[in-house]
Amino acid sequence: MKTADTYLPGLPPLTSQPLYLVGGSVRGLLLKQARITDIDILIPTGSETIARAFADTIGGSFFYLDEERKITRVVMHAPDGPLQFDFTDFIGPDLLADLGRRDFTMNAMALDLRRFLQTRTTDGVVDPFGGQEDIRNRIVRATAAVVLEEDPLRLLRACRFAAALGFEIEAGTAASIRERSALVTRPAPERIRDEFFRILSCPQGGRNLGLMDDLGLLTRLLPELEMLRGFSPGRYHVFDVRTHSLKAADYMDGVLADLPRIVPDHTAGIVEHLGEELEQHVERLSLLRFSCLLHDIAKPETLSRDEAGHIHFYGHDSLGADRARVACSRFRLSRASEAVVAKVIKQHMRLFNLSTPGGPSKNALYRYCRDLGDALPESLILSQADARATIELMPPGAFTNTEKPMAAVFEYYYGKFLKTESKPLVTGQDLIGRGLRPGPQFREILDTIKEQQAIGALNDREGALRHLDGIIEREEKQ
Repeated sequence: MKTADTYLPGLPPLTSQPLYLVGGSVRGLLLKQARITDIDILIPTGSETIARAFADTIGGSFFYLDEERKITRVVMHAPDGPLQFDFTDFIGPDLLADLGRRDFTMNAMALDLRRFLQTRTTDGVVDPFGGQEDIRNRIVRATAAVVLEEDPLRLLRACRFAAALGFEIEAGTAASIRERSALVTRPAPERIRDEFFRILSCPQGGRNLGLMDDLGLLTRLLPELEMLRGFSPGRYHVFDVRTHSLKAADYMDGVLADLPRIVPDHTAGIVEHLGEELEQHVERLSLLRFSCLLHDIAKPETLSRDEAGHIHFYGHDSLGADRARVACSRFRLSRASEAVVAKVIKQHMRLFNLSTPGGPSKNALYRYCRDLGDALPESLILSQADARATIELMPPGAFTNTEKPMAAVFEYYYGKFLKTESKPLVTGQDLIGRGLRPGPQFREILDTIKEQQAIGALNDREGALRHLDGIIEREEKQ
């Protein structure tokens, strides 16, 4: 397995200038990370020229990250995954001035590259702000309060480092972030999205979201949550809906931890699915936690009381999906990411409706899987997290256990539905061959046959085609 530093010996011959490893590269070495795939290189001047030559040397691709500031990247696609090297000139007259412009002490260190290649140790680290000690003490500390204002994205970066590394944010830095929390929405939406969704993909979601909330950042990014503060109607809303939403996002980790007990045969597949990136830095796992935060967003708008005085929130799932789309667009999420969020929120009550004493019917299982598609795992986990965040407020026996229907749906999804989708007995070409044209009826017929296949009523192509002919014949007689 090759890491990015495997290719560094090709750099020194390209220039007589000093070369420094900086930022995350040094931090990764000090943390003894097993595989380092991102290397930051600092050079006094002319870094883009050296980066181009390095790209040619290792057979990598060269491009600008910031042409005005001459920040460049070289990417090499290795068998184990992409390796990237970022190059930049000094910001300021010398190395110490450059390090003083960096965000946190753990990132404001430098290591002479030539010396590192000779010794393969971190001896001689240039560390003007005590970054090594802060790493030992597991602390995120800003080099100075002013760096948070120079780039307000650093308000979020502090939380991301704390979440990813399990560090604590130093008290003075935390106070500085609170004072400047209103600045967090100033960076480009795409940059905010990348940092926020990387935080959402980290474990211990409750801790991480609680940290962001305590620092005043969470509701700056999601003002929708602020609208839920203090809204706690209903028999079981001891907490307001805002707190319930945060608890659901926290309980998600417990549901994931319990998957080996609930669905032992499918846990690996579910975990792999949630690790899929739908766009850069946005995993399905982070979209799931985002959906947990917003799943009850429309409850205030849908509150009603019946004649007996009972409270209802009819349609809060569908309207909530529409409101969540607005939030997705604010973060510039892709259409694929937005579709997942909208689907799981729209269908988050579905599992509760399947929680009948006799278990869900095969037809209900198929339609649930059909409506969710590849977002089915996210939907089930959100519903289960929602249930756990609610059941803690209820007396024993007042709430239906949703683990059994959840396991049944997963078993059906992986055991039947996906196989049916990948190998349908009847295709659109069969319908076209019988004179049907694509349209709403076309899709309804295909779905009907796939449903019969998935529930086991149709087991071979010949029988499925006879069933198709029967449908067409009945349609013609109407």
